[in-house]
Amino acid sequence: MAEAFEWGGQMGLEWARRVEALDRQLAPAGALGLAALAPRPGECILDLGCGGGATTAGIVKAVEPGGAVTGIDISPDLLAVARVRPGNEAATFLEGDAQGWDFAAGAYDALFSRFGGMFFADPPAAYANLRRALRPGARVVLTVWRDLGANPWAALPAAVGAEVLGPAEDQFLSAAPDAPGPFAWADPMIFRPILEGAGFTGLEWREEPITLQIGEAAGDASGDTGEADPVARAVAMLMRIGPAARRLKGRPEADRAAVAERLAPVLEPFVSDGWVRMPGLIWVIRARA
Repeated sequence: MAEAFEWGGQMGLEWARRVEALDRQLAPAGALGLAALAPRPGECILDLGCGGGATTAGIVKAVEPGGAVTGIDISPDLLAVARVRPGNEAATFLEGDAQGWDFAAGAYDALFSRFGGMFFADPPAAYANLRRALRPGARVVLTVWRDLGANPWAALPAAVGAEVLGPAEDQFLSAAPDAPGPFAWADPMIFRPILEGAGFTGLEWREEPITLQIGEAAGDASGDTGEADPVARAVAMLMRIGPAARRLKGRPEADRAAVAERLAPVLEPFVSDGWVRMPGLIWVIRARA
C-alpha cells in the first residue's frame, strides 16, 4: 500500500517535524470528535492513527482514573513525538497498521480517530479487524474530510499546482474506497457500506465546518520559519504538507519558486488576526460495535 509506506516514511517525518503547527491546524476537528466520543473515567479506548498523540492526551485525561488509552500509528516519527508528549505518560503506543494488527478481542470500550481512518488498503478488512477489538456496544467516533471542493485549504493549493505544473491525476485527492487518502470518505455512500459491512450499527454522520489556522509560529520546535508575514508562513507550510507538496516532490527549485509565487496571492484573502485561516468541512461519524 503506497499510502501506508508514505506515512511510515517521509510523509510521517514531515508531519513530525511540524507537529505543533499541524496540531493547531487540526485542533477544531479533534475537539469536535472528542466531544462526540465523550470518553468516561475507567474506559479503555483505541486512538486510531494517533499521529503525534494530541488526541491521545485528551482521551487519557478524560478516562482517568482507572482508564487506559492505546494509540496506534504507522509512523515511527510521529509515535516518537506522541510518546514524549506531556499527558501521554500512561498511554500505550503501537507502531503498525491497524488493518492487520492482532488486537485482543473485545479489549476496547471505544474507537476514536481524527483523520486516521481513511488510509487503509482494504477498508472492509481493516474495520472488521477493528470491530473484533471492540466490546459489544462500544462507541465509534471518526472525523473525516468532506470532498475536496468543500475544503479550500487543499483545493486551492491543488489548483495552483495544476496551473503551474500542469494537470495531474492524483488519487490522493479522490473520493473513492480504492484510493486511500484524506478525501476517500467524502461520500457517506462510501463509508456507510464499509462500516455496516464490518458489523457496526446505529451509523450516523454530521457535517461540521471548521477553521484551519495554517502556518508555523516562530516558537515552534521545527524552527523552519521566523516569518512575521502570515501568508509567507502559510505558503511555507502548504509547500511541505498537502497537495502542492506532493506535486513538488523531486521538482527543481524553479518550480517551487513558481508555485510559491502563485500561491501567495491566493491565500491573501484568508488572513485574519495575524494568521491564514481557511475554512474546512468534515463529517463526524458515530456508530456502535
